Formats: sequence, structure tokens, C-alpha cells
Amino acid sequence: MTRLALAFRLLADLLFHGFLAAYWYLVHSLPAHYAALGALASLVIYRLLRPRVPLTSPVVLWLVSAALLFFLMLNPLPNLRGVALLLWFTACTLAFRLCFAALGSLKLKGGALAVSYILFLLLPLGLPRLWSIEPTVAADRPLDVAVVGAGFGGIAIGKELLDSGITNFQIYEAAPEVGGTWWHNRYPGLHVDVRSSLYSYSTFPNPNWSRSWAPRKELLEYAIQASEAFGVRPFIRLSTWVEGLQFDEQSGLWQLTVGGKPVLARHVVLATGGLHIPNTPQFTGADTFKGTTFHSARWRDDVELAGKRIAIIGSGASAVQVIPEIAKIAAQVDMYQRTPNWVSPQDNREISTVRQKVYRYVPMAYKLERLRTYVFSELGFRAVFPMESTRRAQVEQALGRYVNATIDDKELAAKLIPDYEFGCKRPLITGHFYPSLNRPNVGVITEGIDRLTPSGIRSRANIERDYDVIIMATGFRLAELPFPVTGREDQSLAELWRDQPEAYESMMVHGYPNLYLMSGPNSGLIGSIIIHIESAANFMVQVIEKAGDAGLIEPRLEAQQAYNTALQENLQQTVWAGSCKSWYKLDSGHVVANNPHPISMIVYDRMQPRWEDFLFSERP
Repeated sequence: MTRLALAFRLLADLLFHGFLAAYWYLVHSLPAHYAALGALASLVIYRLLRPRVPLTSPVVLWLVSAALLFFLMLNPLPNLRGVALLLWFTACTLAFRLCFAALGSLKLKGGALAVSYILFLLLPLGLPRLWSIEPTVAADRPLDVAVVGAGFGGIAIGKELLDSGITNFQIYEAAPEVGGTWWHNRYPGLHVDVRSSLYSYSTFPNPNWSRSWAPRKELLEYAIQASEAFGVRPFIRLSTWVEGLQFDEQSGLWQLTVGGKPVLARHVVLATGGLHIPNTPQFTGADTFKGTTFHSARWRDDVELAGKRIAIIGSGASAVQVIPEIAKIAAQVDMYQRTPNWVSPQDNREISTVRQKVYRYVPMAYKLERLRTYVFSELGFRAVFPMESTRRAQVEQALGRYVNATIDDKELAAKLIPDYEFGCKRPLITGHFYPSLNRPNVGVITEGIDRLTPSGIRSRANIERDYDVIIMATGFRLAELPFPVTGREDQSLAELWRDQPEAYESMMVHGYPNLYLMSGPNSGLIGSIIIHIESAANFMVQVIEKAGDAGLIEPRLEAQQAYNTALQENLQQTVWAGSCKSWYKLDSGHVVANNPHPISMIVYDRMQPRWEDFLFSERP
């Protein structure tokens, strides 16, 4: 074999094993250094053994073995983590390479890959669990884990618990169906503002998205399907309210008040999300308004909007999706804008039937599309959101041109261009909002609101406008807990967080052992929240397993303080610490909503808990 051929073969080997390392890291949460070590070790050992191992078994055995091992190389047992997962991947890869080499001809190798392809279609979720996943909840003993919320976060932690063999847990959901945000929010035009391929579980691809940014109906259906596919559904109690949470120092257990009755649990996961408590401003005269008022997150399907005069208070994410839809049927729609937002155009075209079939029958195609979206999200964050970014000005200029090119009224266009840095407030993405403002029945009011009157709204310019319906598109109270949470020494978490919410890795709080927060302080990020949810669930289950049945675990105070000091220092180097006033930060400048790091860094940091940062003790 010539040197060129040898070099080409070595390069092909390196590319293949590099792909494996990336796949193990991104899809199966194997720590990056483990993934690199496993890929390199399997390559080196293979090249050493290949000339020395006699491969004389029947061809059919090699073909079947190669096909099965190729599947196993990408789909481990669900409960493997850390070193065990590393050994699985390394062993399967080494064995696959040896079996594949034994096939010799390209025809036989193609046959092995074809058989493996069939396995991928038959087992889209990977290897099934080899143990029972029936609930083992009993009235006379505490739950191992109580989960509050059955949105995407609650479903994700339920899957991780089942993958770890934990079946004594319960998920409490106040709504009559799973889905969280996508059940509670149902206003017209609602769709996700992250590409659907990334706003989905890494282990549960959905080839059936109808659009690049999926509508609410499909997201809710996907959540229901995921709860069933993961085996989580039997563990969920729907229409069940959790009213409070108290740590009992005498027993070392958490006591939940569920429907007025106590429930004991060793561990509690709050997966209540950040978009569940509407922020409803209290306007003077609100009680005198004779029309109908409601928040966009509590949409009134029973209120007829056709032919009505409607005021939308707010100009954020909900408003820019609602207005284009209701403007089609309303007599008049006025948006009351306090501060303009940066809005990016969106080409949310339909995904063709052909592409859906490709995603369905070529699973790797969907995963590559997800990876592509992931990479562009990462690059976008790194290019635009650091405070010293030189690209942000170009983005602002481009979006300013977009406003001027789309809005017919140039005076209105000037009112829609923000005077603060792109990203300082939440950037919005839609292709329909600005065109809808050109309609003759849509107005933008920037005078501010003085009070509500019996017939409508009086602005601070002393102009009174009459309305039939007022819709509050005023966002959510992100830092507010859904119910009282009390830890050691009767410390209220709401009181502790009153001035400055903080948590360790956004997930745990000193003084609240065995309590985990799926959407705690500084858990916001640029990209898909599902990636955060999956990494958080993986982290939490590792901590739960470490504590065991009899242990209590919580972050050390000094570790929590050091984490947040470094976090805030890094946040000051991002655009979220910019000149605007936003729900991302307090008046003091302390950023409470977002994480300063790109998603890949967050995921990497959480893959293996730093056990020296924790306090361990035995339950009394």
C-alpha cells in the first residue's frame, strides 16, 4: 500500500473516530475528555490488534455482529454514565471495527450497514430498558423523588429517573395535561422561537414538524408523545396542585402539601418552569373598565374578537405573535408600546413532505440538521452577545434596515427601532409582525398609559380611546416561586431570594438539601432550553444517586457564593449587562435570568458534578 493510501486511510480513521467522539458527547452526554479518550483508545487498539487477530469465523456471523455493534456503538444502555459509558463505547467501537474489517468486500460491508440501518428504524429511541419501569409508589413509604411540573423539564427528569432504575417517584402537574408552557399558553399565532429540530429532546427526534419553528399545537402533541415514549406517563398525576414544600429536619424528608394532604419525599425536583405566573400590571381604574380584560397566558377562548376594538398592552414576544393573527378579524388593534424590541425576520415556511420522509427514514439526517442548528446557535452567541462584540453593530444596522424597508410609515418606523444594544432585552423573531403594522386597523401607541377608564384607556397624552377587550401581553414573573418553599431553620426560599436570587449551577441552594430547580436563577440561555433541561436532568440524577436512600446533599455555601461571584463577573461582560432595563436583571445591575456562557460550555460544566462543592450528611 502506498504512503498516500496509508495517509488517506489514517485520515479516514481519524475523521470517523472524531465523529464518534462528537456524537457520544452531544447525544449521550459523555464528558468531552472521556469521549475523546474512548475514540482515540479504540482507534489505537484496533490498529494494533487488526494484524494480529485471526478473523476466520463464518461471514454471516461477522456481518450480523458488525451490524449489531454499529448500533450499540451509538446506542448504549440507558443507565450507563461516566466510566461505565466510556467502557461501553470503547468496547463496542473496537469490536465493530474488527468485525467490519473481517467482512472484506464492500458488498458485505454494505450489507452490515443495511442491517444496522433496519435496527435504527426499529429502535428509534435506542436500546429499550432491560428492567421494569412500573411505578413502585406505596402509600406507607416516602417517595424517592417528587417532581413538580410535567412540562418538558418534568418529562426529562422522569426519563432520567427511569433510566437509572428509580421507579418510586411521582410527577405532580396542576394542568389537566402535560406540556407546561405549551398547555397554559394558547393564544393565536403562538409558536416556538427556536428551530424545532433543536427544541426537542436529543433522544426523541420528531420528523413530523410541519414548520421550522413549530406551532403550539404540535409542541403540545410532542410533549404528550414524549411522556408516553419515555415511559413517564404512568408516573404523572394530572390536575393535582402542590400547595407548599417544607423540609422536616427531624426526619430529613421533604413534606409536600398536595391537595391539602401531606406527601413525604427524599428528593424534590421543581420543574415548574419560568413561564407559568403571568405578570399583570395594576393600572389605576382597572376595576372600572366595563369590557373584558385577560392576560395572553390565560387566553379566553370564550371571548369573541371578531369586529371588536382591542388593546394589546406590551410589545414583547407574545404581542408580536398575537397581533398579526387577531388583526385579521378585529375592527381595530392598538399595541401599547413602552419600549421597542429588536425583531429579526423569520422565514417560517412549511417543511416539505419529502424532507419529513427523509427525516423519518434516514434518522442521521435529522440529527445532522439538529447539529447544524446547534452550531449556528453557538456561533451566533459567541459573535453577538459578548459586550465587546464588533458584530453586534452590524446586526443592529441590518435590523434597522429591515424595519425601514417593511414599515410604510417612516415616523412609526423610527419609534420601532430600539436605542439600546441588540440582545440587552430578549430578541424577537417573526416574519409577520412588522407587515401587520401596515394594516389600516392596527395602531402603535407610545404615549404610555395613565389609567383605565370604563370605556377603555387614557394615555399620558390625555387621549382616551375606547376598547371592547384589553389583552395584557406583559410577560411573566420569572423569579417568583409557585408556592411557599421552606428549608432548614424554617428559612423561606422566597424571603432568601427577595433581594437577589442565587443558586449553585442554577439548580441547588445551600440550606435546602435534596432540592433541585429545573429553571432556577441564571438558567436562561441563547439557544434551546431543552438542551439546558437535558443537562440539568442528567446532573440532578447523578446527585440523587450519590445521596442514595439515606443521604442529604446540598452545595457548600462558599461554593455557591464563589459560583455566583464568577457568574456575575462573566455576565458583566455580556450584552445583558447593557444599558437597557429588562427582566433579565435587577435595578442593581445583578443579572438574575441568564447564564453568560454558550450552551456547549454549560453542558460540559454539568456533565460531572464537582463533589468537593457539596456537603454530605446522613438523614436522621
